[in-house]
Parts: sequence; structure tokens; C-alpha cells
Amino acid sequence: MYAESAPAAPYGARTAVLEGRVVCGVCGEPCLYAPAGPGVYRCGSGCQPAAPAAELEQRVGRAVMERLYSPGGLARMAAAQELLHGLGIELSYPVPVSPRHAVHQWSHDFDQDTRRSTVSDALLAVVLGPPSQGDGGEDVRLFFAWRHPRTDPHGPGTV
Repeated sequence: MYAESAPAAPYGARTAVLEGRVVCGVCGEPCLYAPAGPGVYRCGSGCQPAAPAAELEQRVGRAVMERLYSPGGLARMAAAQELLHGLGIELSYPVPVSPRHAVHQWSHDFDQDTRRSTVSDALLAVVLGPPSQGDGGEDVRLFFAWRHPRTDPHGPGTV
């Protein structure tokens, strides 16, 4: 039979890209998406300030895309895309030509469902650590629990 799908979000409602993947690095509680206004991810216990959703999702997206689309992986994926194209199969999104192009696709081309599935395939969790005391920045620190270890020795280091 068919699997039940989650109910669709009401028209105009923004769905969370990182739903179920964000954890507080202070207390270990899940951070829940609060859609009011621009949207934020909020620690369930309230021990840290809320993180703006759009900013957090963009930072996570950059890290995911730069990890997934390393130079060595891009060359292999471009060859696979050419093979598929020769068989008459077109991809929804073309293989990016660089990690920077991959980040651009995340920001400008991918819809929320594509972003969510990309994050789901790449990450087990994102841990939000408190801001660094020494750098004067107010951004939360991000720690990633990747689903698969890095296999491309030519890819960028840990983000």
C-alpha cells in the first residue's frame, strides 16, 4: 500500500528545512522551529537565544553543499550527468560546476523540499553551540554530525 505522507503546510506557510535535526549544544534538547515572523529555531529549554531560521539554514546549506560537491566528486558527477543525458534522462537540477555554484543553487534554485531532503541525506544533526567569547561575534557556533564520513581526500576540511 501507499505510505502516508505528512500533511502539507498551509498555503504561504514556510516549512522548516532543518526540522528534527537541530540540537542545543548547551543542554542537549532539540531546537524547535517557531514559524512566527521570519522564523527561528528555539532551544526547547530556552537556555540559548533563538537562532534566525533563514540565517541558520543558509549557513548549514553552505556547509552541506561544500561538503557534498567537492572538486573530485564534481568531476565524477559531471561524467554521470553526461551519461544520463546521453540516455535521454534530464536531471531536475544540473550538476554544479564548482562548490560555489552548488551553494548558489542552494540559495537561489532549490525549493524547501529539495533543501530538506539534501540536508536529510547529508546530516544526522546540527548542534548549536553558544557564540565564541573571544571573537566578539554573536553567531552561534555550528557543529555537524555528518551521515557519512568524508571519502574525497581533495574536498574541503571540516566546516
